[in-house]
Amino acid sequence: MSPIIENSKKSVNTLLLVSTLVATVTFAAVFTVPGGYNISGTDSGIATMLRGKGFHIFVICDSIAMYSSIIAAVALIWAQLGDVTLFLDAFNLAVPFLGIALSMMSMTFTAGLFLAVSKLRWLSTAVLVMGITFFAMLSVILIPLCIPVTPSNRIYRYISYYPFYLIILATGN
Repeated sequence: MSPIIENSKKSVNTLLLVSTLVATVTFAAVFTVPGGYNISGTDSGIATMLRGKGFHIFVICDSIAMYSSIIAAVALIWAQLGDVTLFLDAFNLAVPFLGIALSMMSMTFTAGLFLAVSKLRWLSTAVLVMGITFFAMLSVILIPLCIPVTPSNRIYRYISYYPFYLIILATGN
């Protein structure tokens, strides 16, 4: 087997593992919602923070992450069938969906943590600032991976190039 095919299979297996882990974590998050569930009365079994905007963000981001990771996993399973054209199409479909899933999973975490510490204004603000900062950094790293075309804008090329360059320098590869 050629080294290119071997590396491609390793890449697909790694991405399949990541998408499966994202699906597992986001599935579990639905049953361990922030604030828990009401245990008595007519609202028994309903989330205690159901009416809060932060909870709505938590549920929406978690749902997007779950469905995106499932789409990525199914596409990556198709990529393992051996046909080169099918591999490229499935891989090009899976990578953006996995990027969306990872981004939404981080926002789900931020929303859940924000809800858990919302009684302390300074801490909830710190959590929000950290979450938004991380989301922005993740977007700068993931967007170039999801857009296969090299941008003609010089500024965008530099923005998309240097995070990867710094990662390579940090890892020493």
